[in-house]
Amino acid sequence: MRYLLLITIRLYWKLIPASRRKRCLFKESCSHYVYNITKAKGFITGVSALHYRYKHCRSGYTILQVPSQKILVSSNNIVFQEEEIHPRLLNNHEPLQNERL
Repeated sequence: MRYLLLITIRLYWKLIPASRRKRCLFKESCSHYVYNITKAKGFITGVSALHYRYKHCRSGYTILQVPSQKILVSSNNIVFQEEEIHPRLLNNHEPLQNERL
């Protein structure tokens, strides 16, 4: 099963151009993250990583400036540190008044 998941991710990379894929909130894209976890730790852990990323890598997040860094609060209220967040979000983010916490 591990190899089926790895092949599926590789097919995704080959068949869908990077310009047409959804943009990930994290530095390491969701597909690369799941691929690396699956390759290193097996199918069950890979599926768990896929579920975790799918659950948290979606709109509805908020980026907050705390004294020493920026943090991302997901729509599920999980906090991610600056080193996990994709730089395009950190550099281009301007808080909106209607963003929810």
